[in-house]
Amino acid sequence: MKFLEKWLEAVNKKNSVLCAGLDPAEFEMERGEKGLPEGIDKKEWSLRYIEAVAPYCAAIKPNIQYWKGGGDLKDLQEICEFARSKGLVIIDDSKLADIGSTNEAGVFYASQRVGAVTLALFAGNMNEAPEQLEKWRVGGIHMCLMSNPEYEREKNKPVKVDPDDGYDKDDIIEIPGLGGPHVRQYIQLAHDAKKFGLDGIVIGAPSKSDPEKGIKGNHIQESEIAKARQYVGDNMLVLLPGVGAQGGEAGAIWKYFDKDKVIVNVGRSLMLPNGSNSTPEQQAETAKQYQEMLNGLRE
Repeated sequence: MKFLEKWLEAVNKKNSVLCAGLDPAEFEMERGEKGLPEGIDKKEWSLRYIEAVAPYCAAIKPNIQYWKGGGDLKDLQEICEFARSKGLVIIDDSKLADIGSTNEAGVFYASQRVGAVTLALFAGNMNEAPEQLEKWRVGGIHMCLMSNPEYEREKNKPVKVDPDDGYDKDDIIEIPGLGGPHVRQYIQLAHDAKKFGLDGIVIGAPSKSDPEKGIKGNHIQESEIAKARQYVGDNMLVLLPGVGAQGGEAGAIWKYFDKDKVIVNVGRSLMLPNGSNSTPEQQAETAKQYQEMLNGLRE
């Protein structure tokens, strides 16, 4: 079964497009109320968290950067098996960004615990990914429009392309001295994700400034979401981070993408809705609120 099919099956069973982020910052990281309390067992905390939110979510997304301590990967294997028993699909958020056999090693190990892996193949080797993903039966979701401030520059970098490779003529940029037609990088990434048959792309949720809530707003424009949709077509999933603590607005995405094909990730706001000592009951209630909010938006 393809990852798209697994995701749609979970959405149907759970009546939810909510994905629970799993990136718990240990006490030693000094995150204060944005991390785990002192003396907590990360694995046991994660199992309780998944138990609490599973009725309201269709997926979990462990960020591999938070699972690099001694014994963490073994614990994560157990956590993923538990999540799978709760009917959740699992996305390994490792943002693979190397070349050739190194990426395949990442896909191989991810295949032992998850259904899909995130990719960041800015080295220009996205064409290598489909064969590796198919070999190990893993879905691939590529970065496209990230919401961090620095990416405002990166998304608009000119990338040289073949103008006859399905690009809209209005997106072609002629830059004297650079030798040939170019498009903005995010357009090239969306185009190639479709061309090479990946399962999805990552688009950060757009947000507006709200000083009272400490939200600065980001650079993502609705017109860019529409342009990405133009290139990826009807059957591509969108992983939408940034909803929750980052203040992202989920509603705009459903103007352009199918109501069941958006994976809305909520991390810290779901893990720690009331700070470090959030209870499973509080996590469950928050997950239920997000489920209901997102269902209202997509319908």
